[in-house]
Amino acid sequence: MSQFSRRDLLKAAGATAAAVSAAVVTGPAAHAEPVHGRGRQREPVRQFFVAPGGNDTAPGTQAAPLATLEGARDAIRRWRKGSKDRATASVTVQLRGGVYRRTQSFTLDARDSGSPGRPVTYTAYNGEEVRLVGGVELPGASFAPVTDQAVVDRLPAAVRDLVQEVDLAALGISDYGRIVQTGYGLPAAVTAPELFFNGSAMTLARYPSADFLTVGKVVDPGGNPRSVLGDPAKMAAEFAKGATFAYTDPRPSTWADTSDVWMYGYWFYDWADGNLRIKAIDQAAQQISTETASMYSVKAGQRYYYYNVLEELDTPGEWYLDRDTGKLYLYPPDAMSGATVLLSLLADPMAVLDGCSNVTFANLVFEGARGDGVVVTDGTANAVRDCTLQLLGGRAVRFGDASTPDGPGGGSHNEVRGCHILATGQGGISLAGGDRATLTPARNQAVGNEIHDYSRLQATYSPAVELAGVGNRAANNHIYDAPHVAVLFRGNDHLIEYNEINDVVKQTNDAGAIYAGRDWTGRGTVIRYNFLHDIVGTPGGDLASGVYLDDCYCGTTVSGNIFYQVHTGFQIGGGRDNVITNNVMLSGMHSVMLDERGLNWAAADLAPGGAWGMYDLLAAVPYQDEPWRSRYPHLATITDDDPAYPKYNTVEYNALYGIPALSIAPSALTYGTVDHNLTLTADPGVVTVTDGTVRLSGDDRIAAQLPGYHRIPVDRIGLK
Repeated sequence: MSQFSRRDLLKAAGATAAAVSAAVVTGPAAHAEPVHGRGRQREPVRQFFVAPGGNDTAPGTQAAPLATLEGARDAIRRWRKGSKDRATASVTVQLRGGVYRRTQSFTLDARDSGSPGRPVTYTAYNGEEVRLVGGVELPGASFAPVTDQAVVDRLPAAVRDLVQEVDLAALGISDYGRIVQTGYGLPAAVTAPELFFNGSAMTLARYPSADFLTVGKVVDPGGNPRSVLGDPAKMAAEFAKGATFAYTDPRPSTWADTSDVWMYGYWFYDWADGNLRIKAIDQAAQQISTETASMYSVKAGQRYYYYNVLEELDTPGEWYLDRDTGKLYLYPPDAMSGATVLLSLLADPMAVLDGCSNVTFANLVFEGARGDGVVVTDGTANAVRDCTLQLLGGRAVRFGDASTPDGPGGGSHNEVRGCHILATGQGGISLAGGDRATLTPARNQAVGNEIHDYSRLQATYSPAVELAGVGNRAANNHIYDAPHVAVLFRGNDHLIEYNEINDVVKQTNDAGAIYAGRDWTGRGTVIRYNFLHDIVGTPGGDLASGVYLDDCYCGTTVSGNIFYQVHTGFQIGGGRDNVITNNVMLSGMHSVMLDERGLNWAAADLAPGGAWGMYDLLAAVPYQDEPWRSRYPHLATITDDDPAYPKYNTVEYNALYGIPALSIAPSALTYGTVDHNLTLTADPGVVTVTDGTVRLSGDDRIAAQLPGYHRIPVDRIGLK
């Protein structure tokens, strides 16, 4: 079910993953055969076979395969007990092609680890397609025209003969999940079941079928949980205060049952999405009341739409699930005959590795689950390689917890390499790990992955790659087609290099393709040699940025990147110690915007006790002790050094063409270095477009005109 991709082309051509950058990160140890004692023969890799028609009581040979992943795991455990040497032997589990239905997480722990250079590998046999599926395929023959007249009467007249129904209860399916509140500022939640038709996600019946409506007059904006961030009791009280606003389109007045109708929108800011359940509709006043509040309350004029509305099942590809009757209704986007219709059911992660090391998943397809694909906690040298992870409600791969700067539980030397990640609900790869107290790097990495359409359900702050902790890396990935951020980082000393990022920030504004914000302590990250193009935000919007260091973020070096048709190359929100050098910016609305917000509109937020919590984040790290004092000397004295001022920034040796000049705040000019930037009078030829395909060329013309500029290794950028 994998869609044809650039990653497939590279595999077909026999391309190999890019070499790891020795300067920052090394990945898991290479595969090797074990040697058990001096003078002994190398023991061959032990193999176990698994097949859809196998049996978990079988020996696991190619002729008599096991049936499940659990069967293979348990067989390895039993085999290892037969000899002390086997505890460190290489083991490969060969999965024969076919579908493996997953109704629970595949769990591994320390007992299931490999050893350095001798991994335990779960892989597809000889290139066969192995699909691990967290849902159930609904037979085409089980669909039929709608017969319940009460339901028929609620459907739009034009589609009553086109909508099909299936009785899930009759198929033995009883777990229908439920829609829950999600969005900006809320913890990631397990999604309700989703429906996929021939590998594409179907849309819960919505109005309008495309685009958005706008919030009318706000009668009551509801609670503002963000205003009491950090106090769980007060936040809960604010969430309980629903909003009331006028609806300007009369459509809701026509719906018979609004008991589980929801709205999705950008309720206050164009970078903070979320859903709200309707509590009541006052048809006389044409007002809607919600059960709960949005994170920032509700503001007139903001975008939203309604969904989970049976009466709006009017467009091919829309569907609706009646949780009371177990009936599922679908307006098929194509012929049902021969179609693959998949309902996601598994709420838990598809694979969970807890305290496990030297384990590899390779050449497998993970799909059709409501939660995450692969979750690893406190492991070393684990890898997900050349896999496809798709049609998931959560994230594709998660190492530890990247939701905080400390990034706990990420382990070290883990990697996601050469994977194709698409159609996930809440993001792609999440890499935590490292020790912030000692600034010890984790050296986890995401390399050579193709990631797109990765935040279908939670649009904002659900990045393709998320880095937290210390010393993790994202390199040579191709990231595209998403509503918001591509790479989000927090913590210290990460490396973001050689990536191609395009067509992101498509549904939001005041946002960045590569983003970090609100932390004086998150220093040391290097963003270099990336190609960002075609990032323009929503029509009529503003400030869709290539690199956004938001709200006084500090200590980031951004060098050697190429921006083409990016609305705003850099947005530097009043931070300190940032270095913007040797970048090429072509054809945009803004080049570099460096402001002094800490001195004006954000002064109260930045101050001690302010909403941003900057002093709390500072107190959480040993910033005046070693190695912090030597690594980040300006941070050690920040509280005595006018912390609201954008000091010690450097903007130099950047080349601009077809884009306005730098916009640098007066205080940043006074306390920083802005020099040797060149506005070109002719196209330098760095980017060429042929038949809609964007390609990179050399930057010799820039080097010839700008002494001190260093050539960018364009041949190393992109998916490798």
